Amino acid sequence: MDATSKKTRKSRKRKGTLTVEFALTAPLAFFLFFSALEFGRMNMVRHSMENAAYEGVRRGLVPNTTDAEVQAAAQSVLDVVSVKKPTIRVSNAPDEVTVTVSANFNDQGWFAPLIFYNKALSSTLTMSKDKTG
Repeated sequence: MDATSKKTRKSRKRKGTLTVEFALTAPLAFFLFFSALEFGRMNMVRHSMENAAYEGVRRGLVPNTTDAEVQAAAQSVLDVVSVKKPTIRVSNAPDEVTVTVSANFNDQGWFAPLIFYNKALSSTLTMSKDKTG
C-alpha cells in the first residue's frame, strides 16, 4: 500500500467534518459578533445621551432660554446617532438647570430583544446658574 492510497482513504473518512464543525461553532461565533455590535451600539447611545444632557444644560444656562430650546439642543445631539423616541425633561429652576434624557434600548438596538430586553437608558445633568448681581 503506497502513501497516496492511505491519504485518499484518510480524506474519505473525514469528508463532511468541516461542515459539522462549522454547524457547531457558527451559532456561537455569530452570537459573539452580534453581541459585540449591540454592546457597541448601547455604549454609543449612552454616551450620546450624556452629551445631549450636557448640551441641553449649556443651552439652558443662557438667559431667557425656553424649555423648548433646551429640548431642541438636546434632541439635535440625539438625532446624529438616530436615537428613537427619547424623553427629554427640563427643570429650569431659578438657581440651576437640570436636563434628563432617557430612552428604552428596545427602540435603539438592532438586536435588543435578544440581549438587552427592556433596558432603560437615562442620563441626568444639573448645573448651577451664574449668580451675577
